[in-house]
Amino acid sequence: MRWIFYSYLLLNIQALYAQTLTFCYEDKELAPSYMGKGLEVPATNPGASIEALKAVEKNIRGLTIVFVRQPWQRCLHDIKRNKVDAVIASYVESRREFMTFPSRKEGQLDTTLAINELGRCLVGNEAFMSQLDSNEGTFNLAIPRGYSSADRISDARFTKVDTLSQKDAFDLVSKEVVDGTFGLCMINGKQVSAYPYADTLHAKYPPFDVSYGFLAFSKNFYTYNKELADQVWAELVKFPFAEVYMRYLKEDEQSQRSDASNVTSSQ
Repeated sequence: MRWIFYSYLLLNIQALYAQTLTFCYEDKELAPSYMGKGLEVPATNPGASIEALKAVEKNIRGLTIVFVRQPWQRCLHDIKRNKVDAVIASYVESRREFMTFPSRKEGQLDTTLAINELGRCLVGNEAFMSQLDSNEGTFNLAIPRGYSSADRISDARFTKVDTLSQKDAFDLVSKEVVDGTFGLCMINGKQVSAYPYADTLHAKYPPFDVSYGFLAFSKNFYTYNKELADQVWAELVKFPFAEVYMRYLKEDEQSQRSDASNVTSSQ
């Protein structure tokens, strides 16, 4: 009978600590944060942000993170309606209406709990770079829907063309259907080329937009799980984001060189 009692006690303790967090992220590849595409989470190299959340899941007793992949606009739609618990997003004042970002006691945004500091640059071919420097001409920019960085582009020379994903935007630039787009060009103060077609496209420095990325919670989740949310933020800060980002970028560069070598050898 004693073992039955202890089994019952153990189950109740486990139930007491069991907590689920539903995290929504883009179903398109957004290297190096999210890798792969579609509804599945890659078993290996899922992306730096997913590795970070899996590390948090491992370090917090009883926490289970459910990963949901959807178009970014659907993630925003669902967190507004408390259908998912969290997303990773840059801070925009209007998002405070339906997301909870880490804040200091005075109510100010707590950037010490940011996942990263990211810089985004205009990206295009050499001709586009030259024209930008000359301050002449007008340009079409492919912009993924729902990306807040687009709000920082106010130059009258630019016409924005909506796309469904970052990959679609860069495909249009590569095919010269549009002049440019924007891409990740700086991580925690270090210049990088973290965007598709980096071997042929160039970034215009300095970044036109520098923002912090945060894990943001739905209003309902934070209201009823404040202690857990604070614990998750504290754990995320411990993750070596910069190092993992650079690992993904180096692996991507090696893969591109390998692909180029295979093409040359087959000619």
